[in-house]
Amino acid sequence: MAADLKSRLPPCGLFRTTQALPAHEQRVPAGVLVYFHNHSDAGLPQVVLPDHCVRHRWHFHGPGIAFRALSWAGTLIRLPDQGLYVLRSDLAFRGGKWPRRTLVQLGYTRAGAPVAFLAHQRSTSVDGDIYFPERGLSLQADQLALLHGPLHVLSDPGSDCGSPEDLAHPVLPHDADDMDDPGR
Repeated sequence: MAADLKSRLPPCGLFRTTQALPAHEQRVPAGVLVYFHNHSDAGLPQVVLPDHCVRHRWHFHGPGIAFRALSWAGTLIRLPDQGLYVLRSDLAFRGGKWPRRTLVQLGYTRAGAPVAFLAHQRSTSVDGDIYFPERGLSLQADQLALLHGPLHVLSDPGSDCGSPEDLAHPVLPHDADDMDDPGR
């Protein structure tokens, strides 16, 4: 029965609520970022609210809020994963544009609004450090289609990047033209 329930629910991941969670309206109102799990030890789906943000990446800790209002899960809006992306085409915005093939970091506000942070390379670095400034560019929902990724980057041992996606071997496109084919 649990497997049947799970198959009727969205996959685990980041979402924005469009309605308050019944019986938990104060804790999970409409218009907030949540991590949705279509399973729990109790056999029910659950949501976890963001706890804190480190380097533009929300961490979801603490107990999840299990719920029985299964139809509510269908009101959630799926969001792309937080992390690094490359622009498929120019990203135009009021006052300028970022060119195609630019490296950006995708983050979110507590309200689940997407924010892109432009990669910068330190000119004084001998290691070629790349960083993302504190301020980002608010994205519209349709602009998320311009992002290719997420890309995976190996983290230094002992760093707290908060990402379970750290890999022993980075996965990057073999060729810059790979980003033109979403099937690759």
